[in-house]
Amino acid sequence: MKPIARLVCSLVLATCTWGGLTAAASAQHPAQAERPGDNAIGSMDAELVIVEYASYACPHCAHFQTEAWPTIRSEFVETGQVRYIFRPMLTSPPQIAAIGIVLAACAEDDRFFSATDLLFAEQSTIFETAQAQGNVGAVYDRIGAAVGLSPEALSACYADPAMTEMVNTVAVQANQDGIAGTPSFIIGGKILNTAMTAEGAIFHWGGTPLLINGDRVPAQLDGDTFRRIILHFLDDAAEGIDHGSVSAH
Repeated sequence: MKPIARLVCSLVLATCTWGGLTAAASAQHPAQAERPGDNAIGSMDAELVIVEYASYACPHCAHFQTEAWPTIRSEFVETGQVRYIFRPMLTSPPQIAAIGIVLAACAEDDRFFSATDLLFAEQSTIFETAQAQGNVGAVYDRIGAAVGLSPEALSACYADPAMTEMVNTVAVQANQDGIAGTPSFIIGGKILNTAMTAEGAIFHWGGTPLLINGDRVPAQLDGDTFRRIILHFLDDAAEGIDHGSVSAH
């Protein structure tokens, strides 16, 4: 059995376990504090911490990565205002989610976010190739090569039992943090996610509608919307309302 196939087979039980934890985990408070092994970017002295939970198999996450992340990174992370933590999730289809988790984890520390950008940029190609029963492994080899991983090194990562254990841990941890879907975010110790209303999809923060200047925020995964959200929390931080500064953790 090829290493990539062995990895996928070993993750079937992990996916089932993940789904069974949702009800028990939903009552737990999400953790915003940075953890050992977290993939983080931005100043440790940033005023605001944002945690993103995303799946490499999630089209909405890919849309966010293309449309919102460049704005967040250039305007807030690279300017020292935001510390950004990315936590992957195992979602359906587990094959694509898991392989993305392993590939990004195997990239060198300073290439993780580059690998994540490429995995989301190539997501539609991965889906199309898989649907056509083409050589999906070659697509992943191309992504790996762009972040310094030879096909041999990538195969070794797929075959490493530690990688399977890491993916299992990721799956369980996301549910323990109370995350039910992707993409979801933690800001100020509360989950920011999407909720449907009679007027359409809006952002909820901590289970209630996120209000900015008294208005509900439509759940749009674009740069303008997330600029507005981040500026809202940064303004609160400037007024002494703690929404998750790094120094507080």
